Amino acid sequence: MDKILQTQLTNIYNHINAQEEEIEMAARLLAQAVGSEGEIHLQTFHDFRGIEPFLLTGSLALPKTRSFDSPEAVDAPDRVLVLANQFDEEVKSSITALQDAGKEFVLVSNYNKHEAELMDHLHHYIDLSSPRPLIPTPNFDKIINPYISAFLYFYDHLFVLVDEMTNEAY
Repeated sequence: MDKILQTQLTNIYNHINAQEEEIEMAARLLAQAVGSEGEIHLQTFHDFRGIEPFLLTGSLALPKTRSFDSPEAVDAPDRVLVLANQFDEEVKSSITALQDAGKEFVLVSNYNKHEAELMDHLHHYIDLSSPRPLIPTPNFDKIINPYISAFLYFYDHLFVLVDEMTNEAY
């Protein structure tokens, strides 16, 4: 089972690596807020609510990051980082409100093929590439959906890019 997990994680990380251009564009968008008078508003859904404190105050917190309150609290130089393990109605409603308000955001979630028309037109979208559990059990169930691992892998890449773009020491 451990070998299956390693193989599956490698495949997920490769899918994330294939989004290199999208990740760089997302980092540029967030760096615009950091390099100006703006802030990054962090909006989390599902299990990502549990790691929000780490993303706001941990050693790898992006500069000028705060919790998301509402689209109205996002000013022109601000950006929103939206994190969800699945693109459901709650997430769809939230990003639609951001779009309607003209707010710039990055969405990080698993792709929802039932919402392909909307998702395929999002300018700053990163697919976590981990939509379901992967590891088979003896009774043919599957366990371990590594979307948090996929996110942390993506986030480390994002953090480095934003740091390079905003740190004058580089």
